[in-house]
Amino acid sequence: MLALMLTISVSLAADRQSTSELANLDMKEAPQETGQSQANNDSLFLDDFNSVNNPYKETLFTTGQGRRNESINNYVNLTEALTAFQEKYKDYRPTVIKSDEQFSGDMMNVSVIISGVKDDVYTGNLTEAHKKLEEVRPIFQSILNRNGLLPLSVALVDFHDVMENVLDAANNKDASKVLEVYPKADEKLRAVEAISNEPGIKAIRANLDEIMSLAKENNAAELPTKSGDLKASYVKVYLATS
Repeated sequence: MLALMLTISVSLAADRQSTSELANLDMKEAPQETGQSQANNDSLFLDDFNSVNNPYKETLFTTGQGRRNESINNYVNLTEALTAFQEKYKDYRPTVIKSDEQFSGDMMNVSVIISGVKDDVYTGNLTEAHKKLEEVRPIFQSILNRNGLLPLSVALVDFHDVMENVLDAANNKDASKVLEVYPKADEKLRAVEAISNEPGIKAIRANLDEIMSLAKENNAAELPTKSGDLKASYVKVYLATS
């Protein structure tokens, strides 16, 4: 009888331990499932966001290059994508942007800016269209930044703002100005490199540092050419970044 009671006690203890382990396992797995669900929701939103951002970048690029027919085609794609995006997110708020109180206002401003350049795009006033479309870029950057999305894209945009100062100085053959503005551009590019250092970003680095070298040598005559190389390398990476 004593042996039987000991056997039953051991069996019950083992069952309690097994149940406890299963409960602990479930608790460990639950956050992982939640995290996976969150990642999927983020990815779905980014897919929708990029359906607008990508044709926006294409339109911004072709208007900047003065390509009228391409600008019109890209603008049509942009407006169609924006309409679909606005319709979906008019009332719907996935978790990733649920607490973003500025989202609706930002997207309304984007719509106003994009609809406002229609005449400029269709009539060929691409310089003005490009200038107005540039106003969308910091709005998109702010949305991504506030919600912790696409750090590489955000870092590239941060770099772009200071890179423009380098490009202006180089195009004006102002070596001393290049030396003045380079440190800030170098700092912002290092932030990009901390996220990714793929070949395209290495090309940006090489062109930026070559401009700096030319400025140190006071070789102003070659600065505009290298400025073009820097801009081209940046655009290539920017357009390829979702």
